[in-house]
Amino acid sequence: MTGKKKRQTGPTGRRMATVALSLCLLAGVTMFGMYTVGKTEEQQKKLEQEMADAENAAKAREQELAAAREQKAAQAEEERQAASGSASRDRTDEEVPAETAEAPTEDTASDSPELESEYAEMNVDEPVIIEANAGAEAPPLSFSAETGKLLWPIAGNILVDYSMDKTVYFPTLDQYKYNPAIIIEGSVDQSVLSAAVGKVTSIENRDETGTTITMDIGSGYEVIYGQIKEPAVQQGDYVQAGELIGYVAEPTRFYSKEGSNLYFQVLKDGESINPKELLP
Repeated sequence: MTGKKKRQTGPTGRRMATVALSLCLLAGVTMFGMYTVGKTEEQQKKLEQEMADAENAAKAREQELAAAREQKAAQAEEERQAASGSASRDRTDEEVPAETAEAPTEDTASDSPELESEYAEMNVDEPVIIEANAGAEAPPLSFSAETGKLLWPIAGNILVDYSMDKTVYFPTLDQYKYNPAIIIEGSVDQSVLSAAVGKVTSIENRDETGTTITMDIGSGYEVIYGQIKEPAVQQGDYVQAGELIGYVAEPTRFYSKEGSNLYFQVLKDGESINPKELLP
């Protein structure tokens, strides 16, 4: 009788099984890696889009502020011209009795002292009214890049430098982009001081820079402080150079790798300029 031969698994069969198992494991690892990379890229694109949206919103706010300033300046000019015209008419009306008093007739000669007295009183009273109106106006703000310097708002190293002619690296975003400000290293609760005499024009919350304070320092210059907490000033306040305006906050998610910092930006007529050129 011829017996059935038993199938034997030799070394070659075991090697093939090992290779097949290794290929399966490699395929699994590759698929998992591709999924992880895809997920990371998706998160990175989402963060980049949010950053772009925040920048567009900031530009829109800057344009709105510039338009509001222009409208306010035009309104102030109209009021000044109206006040000047009114004062001119008042002076013309006052000159009529004065001329009459200078050339009196025989019938009115006896009244000339009274006319002169009334005219003198009117000339005395008018400047008092003008000075009272001028005293109610806001104190003028003026800043010159040639003769003035800003104060450092905090003491610290520059983490990301100003650069509008070439891109610089942002660690958290892991990308190169233009930077219209300087990012100054700081610590949470560190005091932030006003870099110049100015007026607080806005306090707002931005996605990129958190609580952000904007100040008008005159002559078309504005200073912006970002990553602030517990503001010590309010909108409309006049602040002296070196005065406390708030404290350094925890960094926003756009600066998590850079760490706690102060976002410090300077505008001239609505355009970003290098803050370091105005710092000592």
